[in-house]
Amino acid sequence: MKTSYALNKVLTEVARRHAMKDRLSEEDIAGYTVSAEERAALTAGDIAKLYELGANPYLIRRVFRSRFRV
Repeated sequence: MKTSYALNKVLTEVARRHAMKDRLSEEDIAGYTVSAEERAALTAGDIAKLYELGANPYLIRRVFRSRFRV
């Protein structure tokens, strides 16, 4: 699995704000150099794709934690 520093940096910054998101906005991603594929996954809230693209599972869970509640 490849990793993306920029992708994980975006997720880290959102997680530090303790924000729960279903998907990220363009404003959340502004200023980061992420690929078009990463941008699409972030704005769609596509958890499986983010994992496939190398996003840290811990960061995925922190940012999208509302989607993991039972």
